[in-house]
Amino acid sequence: MENLAAVLAAHGLDFSHVVKATVHLQDPARDFAGFNAAYEEFVQAPYPARTTVGSFLGDFLVEIDAVAVIPA
Repeated sequence: MENLAAVLAAHGLDFSHVVKATVHLQDPARDFAGFNAAYEEFVQAPYPARTTVGSFLGDFLVEIDAVAVIPA
């Protein structure tokens, strides 16, 4: 989440600009609750649309891709 925050900040954005996030967890049964708690530390209501899926990630526990809207 800190890496994603840094990418957003580099473009003058923050999590309030995110409209959609796709979260890949290596082991959703084990990791969803912890990830969701961390996610809520960064993303405030109204929450963007989010899809969370289990994925083979090799050595990674989580991968996130996000779509953010740049204000006009």
